[in-house]
Amino acid sequence: MADEQDASPKKKLPLKLILMVLVGLAVAGGGGFGVRLLLKKRAAAKAMAAVQQAPGADAAANDDGDCGGEAAGGGEGEGASGPPVMVLTRNVNLSGPRLNAFLHCELNILFCDAELGKLAASDKASPERSEIQAIVLDALTGKSVEEASDPEFRESLRRDIKDKLNEQFGPKPLKPGEDPPKHKKPKRPIKDVLIVDWAIQQ
Repeated sequence: MADEQDASPKKKLPLKLILMVLVGLAVAGGGGFGVRLLLKKRAAAKAMAAVQQAPGADAAANDDGDCGGEAAGGGEGEGASGPPVMVLTRNVNLSGPRLNAFLHCELNILFCDAELGKLAASDKASPERSEIQAIVLDALTGKSVEEASDPEFRESLRRDIKDKLNEQFGPKPLKPGEDPPKHKKPKRPIKDVLIVDWAIQQ
């Protein structure tokens, strides 16, 4: 009898130890996810700074009509960092002979319109954020593996998304008798769409 009672606490100890190790691993995994999210946001901010500091960036922006001399919608509280960057990560099925092919991509959307950028880049849901996500998803879906593998297609897709977003969020002509809005929108509220990650899984 005494031997049986002594044996049972020894069996419980390894079980408790295993549970503690599993809980520790789960907590570490959650922390790793948070660090990864933080690093992505930092990378997006660095991409924005690199675009702004690149030689000839001002000339290229003016040639394309992006931001130009227009203020980005009241950038008083933004300092030198400029408007926020919206980071979108998507996994999309690709059409083709293989049924399990998909595209993993990350897009960084840079804004000239600081007010729109704040609404879109916020973690909270907003109509602007939802519209941007829908436009990007619409542009990415239905593509084939061959299209996704072509660098020229990727560049044209990037420009197409940028043009659609500018068309959606650009200033609309005033209706007769309508007062001009308080917040003057830039002609092209989206400065650029950058593809920072593009991987095809087959």
